[in-house]
Parts: sequence; structure tokens; C-alpha cells
Amino acid sequence: MDKVIGVLQLVLFVAIAPATKGFIHKLKLNLRGQKGPSIIQPYKDIFKLLKKESIISQDASFISRIAPIIVLLALIVNVCFIPVFSPHTLLSFTGDVIAFIYVFGLSTFFMALYGMDQGSAFGGLGSAREMTIASLAEPTLMMIMFTFSLEYNTSNISEIFIRVHNSSFSVPIAYVFSLLALFFVSMAENARIPFDNPETHLELTMVHEAMILEASGKYLAIFELSSYIKLLLFISIASNIFLPFLYSSNILLNILFYILKVFLFSIPISIVELSIAKFRFFRIPDLLMISFTLAVLGFVLYYA
Repeated sequence: MDKVIGVLQLVLFVAIAPATKGFIHKLKLNLRGQKGPSIIQPYKDIFKLLKKESIISQDASFISRIAPIIVLLALIVNVCFIPVFSPHTLLSFTGDVIAFIYVFGLSTFFMALYGMDQGSAFGGLGSAREMTIASLAEPTLMMIMFTFSLEYNTSNISEIFIRVHNSSFSVPIAYVFSLLALFFVSMAENARIPFDNPETHLELTMVHEAMILEASGKYLAIFELSSYIKLLLFISIASNIFLPFLYSSNILLNILFYILKVFLFSIPISIVELSIAKFRFFRIPDLLMISFTLAVLGFVLYYA
């Protein structure tokens, strides 16, 4: 029964990931006074791309064929670590916090390899920028995860989920700093404003889009689905830790609570992207250092 629940969580996660991206985009356009596409537009885009032929550069190697699949599989493995509406996940063991971070880094590594393998100047530019951002953002993510591991005396994500939902609800100051740091990291890792603009295709300003500029057809569909899953991963971590009171013993009610929490945490993303402009790339390290400082403060204040 636990495995069935784990598979159901994985299916639900992948199923609503495109809707999360569609909701954020729809909300941004509505706040601008525009109508925009429907929430289900990302599903239509993926199905349309899956029907098209994939074109690969003649200068590319086998990396360009396996990288999209490895990126998607790595993120799916990470989904198997994350409780959605139940602590019974497909992958749960002592130290899976560390495994989560390393598998996440694997997806980033192969994404950068794909951009460099195309033989395009913009692909290499995007890969260099991506690795610069990742090298500054992922230590912050590690610090945040370790803070909660120490808080609940376990490095098992499912155990953290259980203890968060069984403990009395409180918001210590360490949580506030960790949440702010996690928000910065989420925006950086998902190529959102102010780190990147997901709506632009101006080559000199792109980070994520520059790496997949040469992708088409099925490979582009896989990359797009991977980006939706990555965004929902960060939202799910934040919603499960910082809104633990929306939880019930009823599975169907927990599914509804989870979807509600995902949409609630999607609203600040839309508001921030409307409120500020994209930063110059040379200002991004400063912003990521601020997030790392916030994570360290959360870690230190845990002991205080």
C-alpha cells in the first residue's frame, strides 16, 4: 500500500507541474491587465512538441541525445524523495537530504553539458552562466536542508515531513530567514526574475533558454517538462515545511490541501516578477550571497 501511495504521489506531482507554471503565467498576465492563455496551455505545448521531429546539430555528440533524458530522470528521482500528501514516498532512507541535493546537481550538470555540446556560442554562454548561478545557489540549498535536518534530528525527508506536521505550529525567526533564502534559491534555480527572464529570447540576456536554444521536438518537450517539475519541487518543499497546519488524515483532503498550498506559494512568485526587473548578470552573485547569508543566519539562530 505504501508503494501505491508513493506512485500516486509521483503521478500527481508530474501531472500538476505544468498547471503550476500555467497558473503563474496566467496570474502575471491578469495582474498586468491582459487575458493571456489558459492554465492548461503548458500541456498543449508539451503535446505539440512531442509530435514534432527533434533536430540535432551535426556538431553535437551523443551527449545531446542522453542529456534531456538524464535531466528529466534526475528530477523524477528527486520527486520520489518529496512527500506530496503522505510521508510514504518511493525513495526514503537515512541521508536522502544529501542524495536529493546531489541528484539535483546532476540534472544541472547535464543541462549545462547539453548547452555546450551544441557547438553554439550562446549555448556555451548559457552553460557558463548556469554553472555560476548553481555554484552559488546550491550551497544555500544545502544549508537550508541541513537546518531542518538539525531541527528535527533526522536527514530523512519523510521523517522531517512527519515531524513538521506532528509538531505544534510555530514560526521561529530561523524559519523566516530560511524561507527567504529558499525563495531566492528557487527563483535562481528556476531562471525566474530577477535572475533570468523566462519570457525573453534575447540571446545576450538568456541563461536557461540559451542552453536549450538548439533543442526542438521531443527534446524540447522533455526540457520544458523538466523545468515545470523543478519549479514545483521548490514550491512543494516550501509549502510542506511552512504550511504544515493544512494537513489531514484523509488522503483526498490532503491532495486538495496540497494543490491549494502550491497555488498559494505561486502567488508571491508572480508578484515579485511583476514588481522588479531582471538584474544585470554581474549583480546576481551579490543577490545569491545575500540568500546564503540568510541561510547561515537561519542555521545559527537555530542554536540560539
